[in-house]
Amino acid sequence: MCLGLLLTCALFTACQKKEEIKVYRVSKAEPETSVSESPSARGMPPAAATIESGNQMTRGMPPAASSMVAGLPPPPTSQVTGTPPSNWESQPLSSMRQLSYVVKGQNGALADISLVILAGSAGGVLDNVNRWLSQLGQPGITEGQLAKMTRHQQSSLGDVTIVDLEGLPQGADAAKDGRIVAGIAFADNRTFFFKMRGNALLTESQKEPFVRWIGTIRMDAPASAPGPTAAPAANQDNPPIKWDVPGEWKPVAPSSMRYASFAVAGQDGESADISASVFAGNGGGDLENVNRWRAQIALEAIADADLKALIIPVACKDGQIFTVDMNGPKSRILAGWARVAGKSWFFKLIAPTQLADREKAAFVKFLQSVQFHP
Repeated sequence: MCLGLLLTCALFTACQKKEEIKVYRVSKAEPETSVSESPSARGMPPAAATIESGNQMTRGMPPAASSMVAGLPPPPTSQVTGTPPSNWESQPLSSMRQLSYVVKGQNGALADISLVILAGSAGGVLDNVNRWLSQLGQPGITEGQLAKMTRHQQSSLGDVTIVDLEGLPQGADAAKDGRIVAGIAFADNRTFFFKMRGNALLTESQKEPFVRWIGTIRMDAPASAPGPTAAPAANQDNPPIKWDVPGEWKPVAPSSMRYASFAVAGQDGESADISASVFAGNGGGDLENVNRWRAQIALEAIADADLKALIIPVACKDGQIFTVDMNGPKSRILAGWARVAGKSWFFKLIAPTQLADREKAAFVKFLQSVQFHP
């Protein structure tokens, strides 16, 4: 009898364990988890992982990024367009991913590709690169080391910083992990994360197609989009802002992130990109924005104590616009901002150095003509 009782208890305990294993196996990772990542290392900024798992949109974000999300959420998926290689297969999108693909190789090799867009600076280039290195089981690097291992790709978003990282985390599946090729772009107070992670050899074979894909990305505003992003100020009957556009500047259709856009041609096919954007709230801190612009032209970040000396106020028709002039190794950014009636206006010109030199006087004159709430 005792033996029978012991056997019954053993069977009951085994059934309980089997039940637990069954329940564990049917749980699924979130859609934005890459084919090679665990839920705790999804290849997105730390804030993004918190947003993804929390109930509040802005939980875990820096204050500046949080206010940007509240004032202007990332654009809908329909506004992001690009041309992926023919061998990339589309994957279901998620709340975090604007675009998502998988590419398959031999012997079960996989690589996962994604585009994630976050408000604000989302940590900067170095912090995100070190996060990706930690996902591959590699030690972090310094700012000086970063400069030696990056390349730059021009796109409709401006400069894209691209890194190629290798490493296989302990216990990882080499068919699905071992390499990350990623790009970071900062445009209109948002950060664009392009990422490919997977089998090392397959990822290597897809590196150049990945870089070309980044160059095809466009942000297209829907024809029915309401509000100031639908058309340049000059086309609105009752615009919240007014300015005089220099004669050589050509209007460009604004995107979902821009109130207005202009372009001016230089020599040898060069062009300058000029934009005006408006956001609810304070639009992030001045130091955060200046350092994000500096990163776009391969300049190191500055400390808060150094910021004041860089800011030059420009008087406009009903107030002043704070400006900075930043000259990188190949490009130059002229930027200005003003906070008016609970909104933040940003004006920016980015161009190759000589063309930016030529257009600086026109840009300053443009800022001087600005009138808020005419």
